[in-house]
Amino acid sequence: MLDSRTHRVAAAVVAMAYIAIQSFQWFVFAQLPGADDPAQALLQGPLPLNIARAVLMLLSFFGLAYLFLVCCAIAYRRRPAAAVLAFAGFFVFCLLEVQLRSIELFYVFLELPAQYLATTSANEQARILALQSTFQSVQHALYFVLGLTWLLGSVALCLGLGGQRIDGLARFAFALNALRLALRMLDTYVLGGPHFDALYGALYLPLVYLTFVPIAAWLLLRRDQDTSR
Repeated sequence: MLDSRTHRVAAAVVAMAYIAIQSFQWFVFAQLPGADDPAQALLQGPLPLNIARAVLMLLSFFGLAYLFLVCCAIAYRRRPAAAVLAFAGFFVFCLLEVQLRSIELFYVFLELPAQYLATTSANEQARILALQSTFQSVQHALYFVLGLTWLLGSVALCLGLGGQRIDGLARFAFALNALRLALRMLDTYVLGGPHFDALYGALYLPLVYLTFVPIAAWLLLRRDQDTSR
């Protein structure tokens, strides 16, 4: 069963690995040189540190899909409908992330910079930069659906959990994640932001820790049997 001790330990390892990957991403962003224009930003794509970051982030969403599946399997014993709804949201979130990050890695970070460096035509370079800008616009639009499905999945899982006292850890983590996403989406898509990019950037990694450390602890500490349905 997916809610067995073996799967819970494996999922906890995935949660901690995700924290490590996000910490590495934070480090990479701090090391990359500043980009003053779109061309400089484009040429940062194939830098080895950035490629390593992009590959790890792409792979991390396959791990997150498994982590969320285990979490939803635990909730399924108590509230099957909420658990199914939660995993549907998490699955769409992970699927969109994998698609976007695959395009970003193989097309925006690898193919477009190579095309840009291979031409001396100003018109061709402008076309390549326009493609980069188009991807960023599409990414921005899809992040609404991506964030919404992750938010709804987090809320549904909060409603599905509660069979054991230790479930409060997971409910805290997923509620915090839902609140973070709601505020971010409100700022970006309703208020026409982002207005709080600097604050969000400073808090992003601490919030990753505050979300995934409790999830890992919950998975490790939860008992095998849920007798209070």
